[in-house]
Amino acid sequence: MITASRRSLKLLSIGIGLLFTAAVYYTMHYNPRWDWSAPGVGKLPRDIVAQFMDQAYVKGQGGTAQQSYFAKDAGDNAPAAEDRRDGAPVPHEVREVIAQGMTVTVIHRIGPARGSPEIDVIDVFKIKDGRIARRDRYPTRFAQ
Repeated sequence: MITASRRSLKLLSIGIGLLFTAAVYYTMHYNPRWDWSAPGVGKLPRDIVAQFMDQAYVKGQGGTAQQSYFAKDAGDNAPAAEDRRDGAPVPHEVREVIAQGMTVTVIHRIGPARGSPEIDVIDVFKIKDGRIARRDRYPTRFAQ
């Protein structure tokens, strides 16, 4: 039978606690699982999408916005969209924004610009780690 004193058990529990604390410290400081350079770090998903749309549509910097706000492996079913290229500002009218969790849905009308006709779309953005991980675009037609 093995016997241990209270003092040795207390020292053992303190040692295990220190090892656990050191493991958490090491993991958080030397092996982070997040991207601190993402433009959306510390922001709500709705704000990330709003900033992307402001840069892409209002400022006309779609290529720059795409590089900044989309993840490197982001999925997009509209890769040739006007908001993915730099150029003149693109007029657009946001009808409604619906945000739940990490999903943001934007219902908007994109005006004629850069040789493309006016189009009504529903964009569904999925946000992960402060960046847009996926965008699904659904063309539609709104009632006037």
